[in-house]
Amino acid sequence: MALLEIEELRVGYGFPVLMGISFEVEEGETAVLFGLNGAGKTTTVASIAGLLKPDSGVIRFDGEDVAGRPPTKLVSKGISLVPEGRRVFPALSVGNNLRLGAWSRRRHRNEIDERRQLVFDYFPRLAERADQAAGTLSGGEQQMLAIGRALMCKPRLLLIDEASLGLSPALAKTVFQVVKRINEDGVTVVIVEQNVGVLPYADRALIMEKGTLIFSGVGDEIQHANLRETYLGGDH
Repeated sequence: MALLEIEELRVGYGFPVLMGISFEVEEGETAVLFGLNGAGKTTTVASIAGLLKPDSGVIRFDGEDVAGRPPTKLVSKGISLVPEGRRVFPALSVGNNLRLGAWSRRRHRNEIDERRQLVFDYFPRLAERADQAAGTLSGGEQQMLAIGRALMCKPRLLLIDEASLGLSPALAKTVFQVVKRINEDGVTVVIVEQNVGVLPYADRALIMEKGTLIFSGVGDEIQHANLRETYLGGDH
């Protein structure tokens, strides 16, 4: 069953950005949304997360149309976003950043402790730096923290915008491997990327161009060289 269904989604900022895209993500999948800058990838995940109100179309989560719902309601339903650029709270400690991620579940203290421990299991470096100000972390550590913070609200659907941006190839691979673990632990993932190194960890690939969806298929299908050259600009 599809956990996320997008039908004819149109979104704009006074001018059209998404031109009526449609796709589905099955529960338990990791789907990768590719495209060059300006393709509409961030607009897509921001709309799913409730940060943008669509002009028209359907965003169905677990069978319910949630298009235009406020982000706080969507977080409570199980949709969590890791924004582009990480956007951690630099003056707060790693631990307090994680606590803020659990705000919607603040009455469940035991659960928050369990989620925090789970995050530290995924990212041991964060455990070592729990009392350190987030602004003093490296870029890779801040990306780990941003993902960890999004996991604190116990999401069913995790949206990650540009997970590997600014990271070394080795660190990007580490992040992708952890995202795979998160998925294997039962969280459906939609990850926005320009780095094709994420493909071995994906079940589904979607490619956008100028606000339209130009390819949708399973990860193996996109490994074909012609697809890579045509849609992703050759070797990456």
